[in-house]
Amino acid sequence: MANKKKNPEVAPTPEQQARAASSSRKKQRKTYVSKTVKIVLVVIGVLAMLLSVSAMACSGLMSQTESASSGYKLTGGVAATINGTNLTEDTVTKQIMSMRTSYGYTKDKDWAQYLVNNDLTPKKYRKQLIDSYAQQILLQQAQKENGVTVSDKEVEKAWKDACKSAGGAKTFKKTLKTYGYTEDTYKDSLKESLAQQKLKDAVAPTSKPKDSEIVDYINENLSSYNDARRSSNILIKVDSDASDENKAAAKAKAQECLDKINSGELSFEDAVKQYSDDTGSKEKKGDVGWDKLTTFVDSYQTALEGLNKGDVSEVIESTYGYHIIKCTDYFHVDNQIDDINQVPKAIKKYVSNVVKTQAASTAYSEWLEQYKKDADITVNPMPKDVPYNVSLKGVTKSSTDDSSTTE
Repeated sequence: MANKKKNPEVAPTPEQQARAASSSRKKQRKTYVSKTVKIVLVVIGVLAMLLSVSAMACSGLMSQTESASSGYKLTGGVAATINGTNLTEDTVTKQIMSMRTSYGYTKDKDWAQYLVNNDLTPKKYRKQLIDSYAQQILLQQAQKENGVTVSDKEVEKAWKDACKSAGGAKTFKKTLKTYGYTEDTYKDSLKESLAQQKLKDAVAPTSKPKDSEIVDYINENLSSYNDARRSSNILIKVDSDASDENKAAAKAKAQECLDKINSGELSFEDAVKQYSDDTGSKEKKGDVGWDKLTTFVDSYQTALEGLNKGDVSEVIESTYGYHIIKCTDYFHVDNQIDDINQVPKAIKKYVSNVVKTQAASTAYSEWLEQYKKDADITVNPMPKDVPYNVSLKGVTKSSTDDSSTTE
């Protein structure tokens, strides 16, 4: 089967990048307890394009870079002016042609098909890219207006935190390499991300949510939190590809531990200290938190859902080994929450952060829209001879799309 071509992104905004990165991390996140897969790419959505925009915007000119060597002709001229900063036509052209080439649309017919499939024209595509560049320039200007600066010390701290979360600098650098980053380029993107967060804090400050706001949010999303269970875990670790003999030995050890708990010879907490291989939760008496606030592997989650507060499970097998699970708390309301005191502290803290983040996001979006409206932005007409300006005449949407149209 032929490989499908990827659709090039049209210069996503920082907000879109952050949401995409967040969504991607959530989809990939699957854990068994506190041993969470945390390959934390703190600002992986801040792309190299943003960095080049930052540097050029600071000089007050979005200028033409080196001459094209891919066989297409550059036109020169100014594509747009944003509060006095010129964005050259060649900068826009080279960005579009770079994306077009990267995703395999080197032939005009393939490029035309992509545009039609996505309800785009060369002019619309150019306008979207200019809008994205303009937003980056405006954000750089806003950072300067608000006195936003990021020190090398702050970047280094963020780098060390990211490395720690990923299991060490060596592991993290290896992961970054798969995304096309080096330590230096990632630190550059870290600096930009930190600057943008500081800008958000400056232009869209938010206060701690009121208890009533937290209660209202939980009631509106009760199915996401109701029947949450908190659990502690003992893990006898064994690799999924271990020999049958090693698996049997690990299971026997788990059963021995469970027998001692059930007989009263060991408390669950003491058994954690003596038996558990889960180093993360072992320091917290086996506590792995609330299932509604994280994600456990299926076998763990299924076993937990069958437990009442205080119950201890049988030996449960997962891809990580053998677990003994204790349900330590349970949250349930029949209809709705009437008082904040009904909400466990961990859930209250989690929801408080969600409410605060949503409020900050709304405030920032409103500020940004107004900031863009107040900006002096002039977009000049697209030159007819730019190399991405292909004819769409007779091109209809591919049959895999929901509809077919002719440009």
